[in-house]
Amino acid sequence: MRRALNIVGFVLLCTIWGSTWLVIKVGYGGLGPFNVAGVRFAVAAAILLVVVPIVGARWPRGRAEWTLVIVVGVLLFLGDYGLIYWAEQYIDSGLTAILFGTFPLLTMAFAHVYIPGERLTRRTLVGGVAASLGVVSLFGDRVHFDASNAWPMAAVVGAAACAAASNVATKRHGAAIHSAALNASSMLIGAVLLLALSWSTGGGVSIPSDARSWAAVGYLAVVGSVIAFLIYFSLLKTWKATTLSFFGVFTPAVALLLGALVLHERLTVWSVAGAALILSGVSAALTTSRAPAPRPVRSVRL
Repeated sequence: MRRALNIVGFVLLCTIWGSTWLVIKVGYGGLGPFNVAGVRFAVAAAILLVVVPIVGARWPRGRAEWTLVIVVGVLLFLGDYGLIYWAEQYIDSGLTAILFGTFPLLTMAFAHVYIPGERLTRRTLVGGVAASLGVVSLFGDRVHFDASNAWPMAAVVGAAACAAASNVATKRHGAAIHSAALNASSMLIGAVLLLALSWSTGGGVSIPSDARSWAAVGYLAVVGSVIAFLIYFSLLKTWKATTLSFFGVFTPAVALLLGALVLHERLTVWSVAGAALILSGVSAALTTSRAPAPRPVRSVRL
């Protein structure tokens, strides 16, 4: 039963974050990228501050737990999302998804070094590379690389690295912290830092002025942050960091599927091939090869 619920949670997580790429792209509402990201996580943190006592969770305590909270706030909410929001001003969502498809590979590398029991194997590496190439195939007929956007493209890879490092740190040190408490405190830190960055870089600090922008921010805060991150950090307590990181290659496929179902966008041969490559790559990475059965030892008479 627990395994089934985890799988349902993972599917829901991929579905939610698969829908957020486009919302991030269109949800600025005239606000700067750091400003709108800060507002998103400030709203989400405010909700979670109410949730924590309701669910009976304790707040982080001690130097080690608060260090993790700060690391997650800086790496995940400031680093990852700050870079993503900034980059999507200049590059489209498809290219962003391709570049963020490096997330599982980066998580594998960090986990290999930092998490006992998550050693990188040849099978896992090959599967991860295949899945990442599948993301490239998904958008192969619609994305054009422009050398003038080198910095925004590098920013997305940097965002993936920040997310991978946060993922690995939480897996190793966050088992004792309730997901709601970790999210509330780290999101609040991230929101404050994002708003401070917006102010210091001339973007100002303000709130959306129209219903459409508030709807986007509300969706990203409640569904894309509160619900999604509660699922994410709960799964991270029982799943390997590498296993959970494969949401990074599933979410672009979900985004394309939602586009086909809701917006009637046409799926191409590239899209189908990419989805198949993602599934085969993830399957290869997460399954272990069976060791050959030992041969019976024949007794030798002396």
